[in-house]
Amino acid sequence: MFSSAHLSKLSLAFSRDQGWFMAVFVAKIGLGLVVFAWKPWLGLAFLAAYALYVRQEMAAPGDTEDEALEPLKFQPGRAVPTTGMALAQTLAALLVIFVASRVFFSQLENLGPALGLQPQLLALLLSPIATELPETMNAIIWVRQGKYPLALANISGAMMIQATIPTAFGIFFTPWHLSTPLLVAAGATMLAIGVMYLAFRRGYVARWLLASMAGLHAGFAGLLIALHIT
Repeated sequence: MFSSAHLSKLSLAFSRDQGWFMAVFVAKIGLGLVVFAWKPWLGLAFLAAYALYVRQEMAAPGDTEDEALEPLKFQPGRAVPTTGMALAQTLAALLVIFVASRVFFSQLENLGPALGLQPQLLALLLSPIATELPETMNAIIWVRQGKYPLALANISGAMMIQATIPTAFGIFFTPWHLSTPLLVAAGATMLAIGVMYLAFRRGYVARWLLASMAGLHAGFAGLLIALHIT
């Protein structure tokens, strides 16, 4: 268990992450509402924002209550694995994620016509399963082990990557002009992040509050389907 001071420290750190995400998210949505010739160059700003975020996190004081990590799967008998084996296991995991994502998206392209749904709509509803499943599974594993800070930090870091790196490439290579379904998705996201920011800021984080965020996705899916039908 964690002391009240430690929980307060963690809440402030996670609220700072949510604040970073909201600032970047508002900027990316704002860019999606306007059209101008030099917009692609602004993708560099999102890469710079992520670099600045990483620099700030790396410079932050270390946590005095570090979590004990499980042994490396490739070297289960070593308390401290070698750098080479840690790198090999990381690359192997990335390869599995890449292959699984390719299979998922290839099937997604075939599923859209079969269900009579537009590819963009289907991507909005189902693509997050592929992009966020690794983070979700990590969070589930760490929560089951009682490592709540690791689970939350994993999700916060994934949010910043999603808000910056894919956005940068989207701005580089697409018109980045948001349609109604994308704006609905943006609204649901901002609502969720706003609630979490206020909760972390006030040091109040309950299981029911975190779990209720799934209801926002269900409502978002229902609204998208209703818009598609009408």
